[in-house]
Amino acid sequence: MIKVGIIGMGIRGNLYAQTIKHNPYAEVASVAEKDDGRLKDAAKSLGVKTYSDFKVMLDKEKMDLVIVTLPDHLHGEAVIMAAERQCHLLIEKPLATQYDEAQKMVHAIKKAGVMALVGFENRWNPTFISAKEAIEAGEIGDVQIIFTCLNDSIYVPTKMLGWAARSTPAWFLFPHTIDMSLWLTGKKVARVHGHGVKKILKGMGVDTFDSISTLVEFTDGTCGTYNTCWVYPESIPLVYDLRFDFVGSKGAIAIDLRDQMIHKMTTAYTHPPTLGRPIHGKPLGFAAEMLHCFIDNVRLGTKPLVDIDDGLYVVRVIDRIHRSIETGKIEPVEG
Repeated sequence: MIKVGIIGMGIRGNLYAQTIKHNPYAEVASVAEKDDGRLKDAAKSLGVKTYSDFKVMLDKEKMDLVIVTLPDHLHGEAVIMAAERQCHLLIEKPLATQYDEAQKMVHAIKKAGVMALVGFENRWNPTFISAKEAIEAGEIGDVQIIFTCLNDSIYVPTKMLGWAARSTPAWFLFPHTIDMSLWLTGKKVARVHGHGVKKILKGMGVDTFDSISTLVEFTDGTCGTYNTCWVYPESIPLVYDLRFDFVGSKGAIAIDLRDQMIHKMTTAYTHPPTLGRPIHGKPLGFAAEMLHCFIDNVRLGTKPLVDIDDGLYVVRVIDRIHRSIETGKIEPVEG
């Protein structure tokens, strides 16, 4: 039985804990969470050892796999410590919000010789898997233009996340769209030109970007347009709004995940999802399937679908986007 430790018992930590309950090869052995209320809830619902300090948990518990679901800017220390203790790792995206820290994390992972997977869950999304099959089969020819947008409701940076001011919509959302572009097409980025806007959230006391837009030129000359914001009204059909267009030499693929095919009209506005929702108490969907697959990788010694260098490369691209916003210039992406 694979013993799993979870660091961070927010939305994602709880999702992974509930997913593991339905995996015959793994069990949650312990969890770490700084918030006392969340820690008590985890102890009650999971019946496992709980720690307020992940460092103590890593020192005291023997675990095969550690899942890191801390806020984006706090991944580094937990990942490096877990790797040094020979734990395999599932790390929420992005790997880090600083490129030099991400490099240190990857170095520690490779030195320890453990498996690590960054949570690019859309690689398990049937919509994108179908798009990948069509692109690889040559159905639309060579992809030459990419349009993407991924937006969140303002609920996310103002109510869901207590640390939005330590992040940006690019760090929080671009990992999905950039990874999908790279995974579906096999292309590499040559240079980026970014632009950011700070108005709405800053006026609300959350000092971060409302939106970030980026032009991406790939090494083969392909052009990509990437837009993201997290100030949409809370009344959007779903808490997120994800769209992709791939235009090729022989055709095109359009992906639109804005509408989950159900709208509730009651006295309270809610966003009921259909993709990835639990079915009769069992977590299903992209994140759950990703975790089940990674448990199989650990159990069988097989290669994960996401290479740790994929996670590092996405951090590099987003890092250069932020650099471009600062300088106002086109910035190269090496590697």
